[in-house]
Amino acid sequence: MRDMNELKNAFGQADEDFVNNVYQTLTSIQSKKDAKPLKKIYFRLVAVITIVCILSAGTILAFTNTWGILDFLSGRKNNIKVLPEASSIVQKFPPQKGNNTNIATFTAREAVYDGQSVYIVLDVKPSSPDFLLLGPDAYPLDEIKNMGPIFSNQTGTIADYARKNNKVMFQTSVVISKANCSISYLLKEDGTLVYMLDGPYEGDSISSDVEFKCVAIPFVTENGKYTLDMDSRKDTTLSVTLKNTGTKKIITSKEPAIYEKCGIRVDKITLKSSAVSTYAEVEFTVLDKEKYAQNDGILFEFLDRYGEVIPNGAASGGGIETIDDTHYIEKISLQAFDKLPREVILRGHSFFDRNQYDTHTFEMK
Repeated sequence: MRDMNELKNAFGQADEDFVNNVYQTLTSIQSKKDAKPLKKIYFRLVAVITIVCILSAGTILAFTNTWGILDFLSGRKNNIKVLPEASSIVQKFPPQKGNNTNIATFTAREAVYDGQSVYIVLDVKPSSPDFLLLGPDAYPLDEIKNMGPIFSNQTGTIADYARKNNKVMFQTSVVISKANCSISYLLKEDGTLVYMLDGPYEGDSISSDVEFKCVAIPFVTENGKYTLDMDSRKDTTLSVTLKNTGTKKIITSKEPAIYEKCGIRVDKITLKSSAVSTYAEVEFTVLDKEKYAQNDGILFEFLDRYGEVIPNGAASGGGIETIDDTHYIEKISLQAFDKLPREVILRGHSFFDRNQYDTHTFEMK
């Protein structure tokens, strides 16, 4: 499996002109690579999507499974833990409408919305067996093995595979409007491109209509190089109704604590549990800006009673949110717990070199 967390793309929260510009920029970058595959793209934009391409799973399951939400989570992250009841909150083929183009059909097959994050698997089926659908970061000169487990033992580029099998290549994109999500994808043997999107989402308390922007653009050759034919781009909007299964319990810390070496005070810790992930929020205030700046900022990690770092949870997203110039919130995904703890151990560390600093134990209520 290749983790492409550093790869940034920008197809969400944008009008048509913006998306066109992004596609044209990507095409321009690729055309200048002189037969070298594009691996990393950096955009400093408000709407950012993390793309994680599933390469190999190392099991027979990878070749036969329909690839649902729980399969993607276990295939993408090591030691991922969800509760046994997680399977019971997965919605199969949730109500949806508006999914067709003359290139492909976009269908939401599985979904979970726990009031904090959405997890959605979509099937993108080509309208012709001659169409080869690629993910939003995939280009013809990338290696074919990047497209999923069934190609893990194959050599050559995607373009080589397309020529050998007489297929027309299309770059596709699926994003949730007004949400920043991580994207995983793989190509199945029948030509279906399977996407999984997950990320923070704020919807209604009972159900939410989630809108997806779906794009397919063919590759063409110009002057011996591959480029995207923007004039032949096809768009569609898919609306999916998700049931909010909600979080199981919410607890907060009783007292604040000062992290002297970090120059901050942790004001409040909140834990919200669901069958898929535990969502942690650490609210803190900078008391000594000089100390805080020396560390290029501070991040937190939760420890178990043996002093080991509690593994990350299934949810994507998180990070530091700025309230004002002294108040911040770090959002962290932790593994799902059967029962939320009565106390938590929180350690601060520097942003870049992970030097460890103060550790405090917080009673929870």
